[in-house]
Amino acid sequence: MQGCSTDNSKLFGRAVVLEVALGCPDAVPPESERQALMAGTSKGFDFSPNTVTSDADDTKGYVENIVTNSDFTISFEGEVRKRDKLDQFGVGRFVKYYNDEVKAGRQPTIWVFMDYGPVQFQGYMVITALSSDGGSNDIVTLSTEFKVADSDTIDVQETPDDVAVASVSVTPATSSGAVGSTVQLTANVLPSDATDKTGTWTSSDPTKATVSSTGLVTRVATGSATMTFTTNDGAKTGTSAITVTA
Repeated sequence: MQGCSTDNSKLFGRAVVLEVALGCPDAVPPESERQALMAGTSKGFDFSPNTVTSDADDTKGYVENIVTNSDFTISFEGEVRKRDKLDQFGVGRFVKYYNDEVKAGRQPTIWVFMDYGPVQFQGYMVITALSSDGGSNDIVTLSTEFKVADSDTIDVQETPDDVAVASVSVTPATSSGAVGSTVQLTANVLPSDATDKTGTWTSSDPTKATVSSTGLVTRVATGSATMTFTTNDGAKTGTSAITVTA
């Protein structure tokens, strides 16, 4: 296994992301409670404007249309997996939630957040469609639809520009210990609101000390090695000097 880093954004796309969160309409869930619904294959929105016509200025033979209201709708299709990923809301939890709410005599409502290029939609919405299709247990898709449940919660905001990584440091900067001991390193990425704080860990000499993808160093043999964290954004580096004693 080569272990080469890959950019999944080219496959899944970063322009449109749909997240959901449980809660009531009186409080917007924080970002820490929002989760991607599941692996999405298509997402979209429709303001569905209802209009009336007016002939107030019909000098050119055209009739003006006036929007009276909008039935805002978000649609989503995703791939059903046997085991949902831990960072997803998940199809199993989503279907169970819908069923539990209906059986309890409540509207199956949920907070929905969808990044669409330069803007983000958010709102407290009711689940108005939920169906599955597929020829086998291995290839199954799920389709769902959300419509406005509380009009006061519907909001469209411009998404902020990406914040670039300026620098990174590693703590502790130095560490000494016996063969077989471990130490957890932490990468401190600045600025604190950098958009992408991810990166990779490497060891200058794995025969002396190794480092995991989470920054856990294991001392292998007496000597020394330098652990380096390299950010995916900007390739900024931070280091920690590791000493291994007998």
